[in-house]
Amino acid sequence: MIKIATPISHLFENKEYQRVIVNNSDVLECRDRSIEYNLDNQELFHCELQPIHEWGDTEWKYLQKVKDTKPDLKLLTLHLASCCDEPLLGGRMFGLGGREYTREEMKDFAKENFSKIKSMFGNNVDIAVENNNYYPTEAYRDVTEPEFISEIVNDNGLRFLFDMAHAKVTCFNKDINFERYKNKLPLDKVIQLHICSYSIDDELNQAYDAHNYPNDEELLEIKKIIEEYQSVKYLTVEYYKDVENLEISLKKVRELI
Repeated sequence: MIKIATPISHLFENKEYQRVIVNNSDVLECRDRSIEYNLDNQELFHCELQPIHEWGDTEWKYLQKVKDTKPDLKLLTLHLASCCDEPLLGGRMFGLGGREYTREEMKDFAKENFSKIKSMFGNNVDIAVENNNYYPTEAYRDVTEPEFISEIVNDNGLRFLFDMAHAKVTCFNKDINFERYKNKLPLDKVIQLHICSYSIDDELNQAYDAHNYPNDEELLEIKKIIEEYQSVKYLTVEYYKDVENLEISLKKVRELI
C-alpha cells in the first residue's frame, strides 16, 4: 500500500494547520529541523547527512539520536548533495568548499558508512538516497550523474528516493533530455517520490527547486511512475508556502492511489 508521507515543517507551529496536514496524510516525514517533534507516525526521517563523505563521531551520534527518538521509523533517507564536505552556499547553489572528494573516495566512504548504518538501524528500516539537483559549479561533480547515483544504490543494496523536480532542474541546467536522464536512474529501487514543481530564473536562464505545489503535469508523471514501479511506498508533497494549497495538493495526490 502506498502512503502519503508529509514533512513536519514550520506549518506545524500552527495547531490548526497541523491538524489539517495530519488528517490528509498517512504518516509523517521528520527532518533535521523538526527532530524534536514527538508526534506519532513518524515513519520517515529525511537527513541532510551525506554518506558519501568521511564521517566522525558527530554524524554517528546524530544518527543514534534519530534511531533512539523515532520508534516508528521505517525509512531513513540521506543526501548525495555535493562532492565536498564544506560546500559554500552562494545564492541557490553550492560552490566548492572544504575537502574535495574523488568519485572513488565517495564510493568507498559510501560502502563503509552504509554498512554501519544498516547495522545500526537493522532490517526493519529501509535506507535510501535522494538525487540532488545540478547547478553549474564544481561542487556538483559526479553526484548528480545518474550512473553515479545508480552505483551508490546498487553497490550498497539501497532504496532510491526520486525527487522529480531535482531531476528536471538538473536536465534543464545541463540541457539534456529528461526521459533519458530519468531512465538511467535506479527507478527499479524507488521507494519514495518527492513531489513539487520547479521554476526558471529567466535572468540567469537557470532552473531551480522552487518547491511550488505540483501541477497537473507532475501529477500525471507521478501516476505513471507508481503504475510502472510497484516498489513505491511513499508519496511526499514538498510544499510549505501555505496550508491551503498543500491541502489541495495532498488531496490530488490521494486520488492517484
